[in-house]
Amino acid sequence: MKIFLKKNEERRINIGHQWIFSNEIERFEGETSDGGVAELFSSRNAYLGKGLYNKHSLIAVRFLTSGDEEIDREFFRKRIKTAEQRRMKIHPERKSFRLCNSESDFLPGLIIDKFNDVFSVQIFSKGTEAFKDDICGILADDFGAKAIIEKNDNELRTLEGLEKKEGLLYGDNSVTEADIDSVKYTIDVLKGQKSGFYLDQSFNRTKIREYVSENSRVLDLFCNEGGFALNAAFAGCRDITAVDSSEHSIAAAKNNAVSNGFGFINFECADVFEYFDRAFQSKEKYNVIVLDPPSFTKSKKNVPAAVKGYIELNYKAMRLLHKNSYLFTYSCSHHISEKQFEEILVKSAEQAGRKIQIIDFANCSYDHPVLPQMPETKYLKGYILNIN
Repeated sequence: MKIFLKKNEERRINIGHQWIFSNEIERFEGETSDGGVAELFSSRNAYLGKGLYNKHSLIAVRFLTSGDEEIDREFFRKRIKTAEQRRMKIHPERKSFRLCNSESDFLPGLIIDKFNDVFSVQIFSKGTEAFKDDICGILADDFGAKAIIEKNDNELRTLEGLEKKEGLLYGDNSVTEADIDSVKYTIDVLKGQKSGFYLDQSFNRTKIREYVSENSRVLDLFCNEGGFALNAAFAGCRDITAVDSSEHSIAAAKNNAVSNGFGFINFECADVFEYFDRAFQSKEKYNVIVLDPPSFTKSKKNVPAAVKGYIELNYKAMRLLHKNSYLFTYSCSHHISEKQFEEILVKSAEQAGRKIQIIDFANCSYDHPVLPQMPETKYLKGYILNIN
């Protein structure tokens, strides 16, 4: 199958973007294969490379290579091994990390998280789905996987015409123990959120160790399985409250706390907005607050509502902090830019009647690379603010 693009529509691909949209295609030659490999050409018949075609998706082609190489199991093995080598060169000691970060590792629609010898796989591309058995074979044969869990209960698959599903693909146990930056976690990949555990905040969680002491009062909101709270406890803090609306996450966080000898952390299963109302009534104040909410918007049309939600969260958090205290605040939606998030923080401070300073800024951990040519791959942005 050959796909020819409209005039000048190859420019984004030539600078490194990984998607071709359906309205950028001029014509086809040969029998179209839904989910199959396509050869790509410019309007002037110049060879561009190969990609995975999906006639049901607005992202009609996910780019694979500018070469003329065979797209088979060996192709995927080499790409996954290359992704591993990049990570091992930076942190060879780590046993749990994101092994493959989709388009940012030039394997479109494929996310692989590694927790020791247990692997989580997410696939958001119809073409990549066709290689799922090969990918599992690679993880078992080349990476020593004892278990592989499919975490594909995601709306992005619906847009690709794929079924949403979760379950064991290989092995018989989705639970593993992981040591991440000297904090122990029991991770149930099958029951955990997203890919099973949020690895993108690994290095950001450790930063809280620099901002707390044994006398600090810490509030960790949207705590998930307790990462920020556990790292605060690791640094010697003993007055910690962590809140999340998920009963599974709170149960897992409590278990993690006990495993690390941090049974003193107060975990509460509650809606964060409702928790704020109770905190204001009690007139409690904190030295450090962490705001790490889920994405408030999956599309541009919902950005105004998301902005309103972020402002409400941040100004309420600022009001609950002592003077000269710290707010760790994050947004994980690529539809909210860094500039827009900073404007949100300025408006929040105005409403809270507080002055703010940016002390530090963070993106994802090293194992979640970003393609600057592809803004869609940049989603997490975080600020450490001094609140006065």
